[in-house]
Amino acid sequence: MAKVRLSAGREEVLFDDSAPLQGGTGKFSVAFRGVSLRTGEAVLVKHLRREPSGGDRYERLSALRHPALQRVVGLARHAGEPFLVMEYREGEDLKRYLSRHGRVREPHQALQWMLEVLGALSFLHDKRIVHADVKPSNLLVYEGYDGRRHMRLLDLDGVLFLDDLPRRRLPFAMIYAPPEQVLGFTQLVAPASDLYSLGVVLWEMLSGRRPYGGGHPSAIINLQLNAPLPRDRRIPGPLGEIIARATAKQPFPRPPAYYSREEIEKILAEGIAARYANAAEMQQALRRAR
Repeated sequence: MAKVRLSAGREEVLFDDSAPLQGGTGKFSVAFRGVSLRTGEAVLVKHLRREPSGGDRYERLSALRHPALQRVVGLARHAGEPFLVMEYREGEDLKRYLSRHGRVREPHQALQWMLEVLGALSFLHDKRIVHADVKPSNLLVYEGYDGRRHMRLLDLDGVLFLDDLPRRRLPFAMIYAPPEQVLGFTQLVAPASDLYSLGVVLWEMLSGRRPYGGGHPSAIINLQLNAPLPRDRRIPGPLGEIIARATAKQPFPRPPAYYSREEIEKILAEGIAARYANAAEMQQALRRAR
């Protein structure tokens, strides 16, 4: 057992660096459960595998407060290594939830969760922040104080501050990322990009499967760039229409390699223009569908 003490913002945190959380080891970080010595509350500690960038980035993130958003406590260091400390809440991410339950069988439950996440996205977008990694593993299903299950948006570590220039190239999640992010056109990434990803998540929640199946990554990326999400009989018509608009894209008549950068940007922009412009617009559509 190796206890580590960190200072993050106003918090003193203690955690055991020999006991990562189950499923907490990823490509970019290793997650641990710790405790705040000030409040006695549990916290999530992520040992970052790469050096964070952005100057006051984590100070800005720690100032964000929304009930459907995981709170960032701050960045800490131990033995020269970076650790990100965040709020911890018991629950399971949507990826595990779907692996256990298959799908969300009650559309009204899926709608309620989507409205909560859209509230968090609207809060971020109003502050000129794009999450840029909305996917099932970054959505927490948890039991609230009211005894009902709620959803919270996790992992603000990779967010894009739209006013920070030059914009860095973003990693992307296979299946969930919009075409502009897949092709590295970060200058086009906007609130509509998050709504695209959320539309794919909603499709998976209701259908119980991933939209493009398995196959070689290059084949999946081709579908991700060009193919609309398929129809599924388990998705009610009005929700299917909302998903179709959220995930709108302009197909490439030929592979992108045949086009100039300016031509690619024009095709991507046409797809983005067909989506919901903001989270409030998508929220209104979902409320009408209830």
